[in-house]
Amino acid sequence: MSFRRRLVIAGIVVAWIPVLCLGLVVRYAGVQRLTEANGQRMRERADRLTAAWVSGAAFLDDRLNALGRLLADDNAVRIAARTGSGPVLQEAAARFAAASGLDVAYLLDAGGTILAASHFPGDAGRHSPGLVEQADRAGAPVVARVAFPDSGGTVFTLARRFDVGGVEVIGVVGEELAALGVLPAGREVSLLAEAGGGADALLVAGPGRGAADEAGAEFQGRRAIGRVLWKGGAYGLPGGEIVPVDLVIAWRDPLLADMTRSFDRVLLFSLAGAALVAIVLGGFMARRFSDPVERLASTARGVHLGRLDTAFPRGGARELDRLGFFLNGMLRRIRDGVAKVRDAEKRATLGEFARQVNHDVRNGLVPIRNVVSHLGEARGDGPDELVEAFDARAPTLTASLDYLGELAEQYRAVAVHGARDRSDLRAVVRAVVEAQRSLRTGVRFTADPGGEPALVEMDALSLRRVVENIVSNAVTAVAGEEGEVRLSVGSERAGGQAIRHRLAVVDDGPGIPAEAQGRVFEPFFTTRTGGTGLGLAIARRLVRDVGGEIALESARGRGTRVVVTLKAALAEGTP
Repeated sequence: MSFRRRLVIAGIVVAWIPVLCLGLVVRYAGVQRLTEANGQRMRERADRLTAAWVSGAAFLDDRLNALGRLLADDNAVRIAARTGSGPVLQEAAARFAAASGLDVAYLLDAGGTILAASHFPGDAGRHSPGLVEQADRAGAPVVARVAFPDSGGTVFTLARRFDVGGVEVIGVVGEELAALGVLPAGREVSLLAEAGGGADALLVAGPGRGAADEAGAEFQGRRAIGRVLWKGGAYGLPGGEIVPVDLVIAWRDPLLADMTRSFDRVLLFSLAGAALVAIVLGGFMARRFSDPVERLASTARGVHLGRLDTAFPRGGARELDRLGFFLNGMLRRIRDGVAKVRDAEKRATLGEFARQVNHDVRNGLVPIRNVVSHLGEARGDGPDELVEAFDARAPTLTASLDYLGELAEQYRAVAVHGARDRSDLRAVVRAVVEAQRSLRTGVRFTADPGGEPALVEMDALSLRRVVENIVSNAVTAVAGEEGEVRLSVGSERAGGQAIRHRLAVVDDGPGIPAEAQGRVFEPFFTTRTGGTGLGLAIARRLVRDVGGEIALESARGRGTRVVVTLKAALAEGTP
């Protein structure tokens, strides 16, 4: 994985951590505060509903007492109850219910036959043992489902037995739960009827699916507000049964759920935004960090012993600038070390050369000294002896002088010039090839010097010596094998202008052993019998003196390739 990608991923992780932690903390705190506030509000509502239940029960008990007084004090009603006159009782029940503000008022005989029903006159004469059972509950409040002419309703009722002139009459009064104010309003509150210690719960009022055990998981809080009797046949209870139930207010806060969902959406959007910002900033910072490093790496890849004049760039962070400063210092030390090594190499080469000259000159001077000593001795013996000695030693003297003359010619060839005059590399290549062809060595020459001049910064004599030495080595390598030597000149351009010219000399000879390739440019090193070992050494020294490069590639049985690279010189008249 690249450095840039790692930096971007790290930026995303770093950006996510505070956003996620802050979002979760805010979400938790908000949910807690809202839950506490909602719980307090629901407890206050439960207190009000509990008070409403108590007030409703007291109101019905008071109305039931008023019904008893009506039966006892009104002669017409008392006579009608004793004679079973339905119309009088029906009118009295309706008038009482209207005057008392009741929704339901029943009058029944002891056997359970309805004598009058304020809300539904059609019930008169119907047998209702359930109402009798309510009267037997000692005045306990009962919640029952009651039919009205246009609909049905859930009614909170009280029943009691009355003695009317020796006749037992059952009175029942009731009020719809909504009219009593005991039903919670709003979509967040429900009224539940729980029987059997909460094992079975029924939804009386409020949003839900009917059974509280199905919706219970959605409720956030519960509170009991009262205990009543529940008349069967309503909300799934077995018909005809009256069972005690706990009325429970249960609440859920849709605002809390909406807020939680909003928090989650905002958190997700925040994480996505943080990731986007991290990607943008991470990519920008990665470029800011990696580009200077890449420039340093690119410069480092271009550094080698033949190219130590480069410099590491600056422009990054302070640490990278310091690194570039240290690397430039290292390059300066390397350049100084290389210069010292080259100077030591020159001195070592000069010392070796001086020892070789001393050895060669001594070899030539010893015979001459012996001849001169012999002639000096002969002169003392007379002119005839001197002439005879001279004639005898003249060949030795001549051979020694010839040896020294040839040695002088060879050492003259070692002298280097290094002048940076303009010379045409292509013209020199053509001249050297023509000269080699005139020797008729049997070697085939293939030359591609090109047509345009290839001006380089080297004097013509030094350039000619470089090309001749390299070509001569190639010819020697393939001589006697009818081999081939190929020469080509190429140019490296920038901005439409030549900046370097290259000469490549390739032969198809036997090649140079791998163990000897590292020493081919050393003075006096040669792999051929009779060779001087100076050709390539002189060529390298001449090329380096003008800032050029020379390289050799060879493989056993595949020939040798020598490449000379020289700086291009501007043409005459170019500013």
